[in-house]
Amino acid sequence: MLRPRSLRVTTQAAGTQMCADYCEETGRLRILQDEVALREWFPPNSWMAIASVAGARNWGTRPDLSELRALLVSQMTLMNIG
Repeated sequence: MLRPRSLRVTTQAAGTQMCADYCEETGRLRILQDEVALREWFPPNSWMAIASVAGARNWGTRPDLSELRALLVSQMTLMNIG
């Protein structure tokens, strides 16, 4: 049985740990602050969120780490974190 692929990028900002976490099996996308979910999307909203900041390379359905990083930076800017 294949293990679900989950991608996560993490950064430190304003004394807190921020993460973007994407589960490839379910398409769930979360923005976490110190392991607490601040935002959570499911398909197709998660795909659109990724594609909106990273382009339409995979239409948001199979992001890579650089695309998740772009999403995390965008969300931190919107939340005035960092």
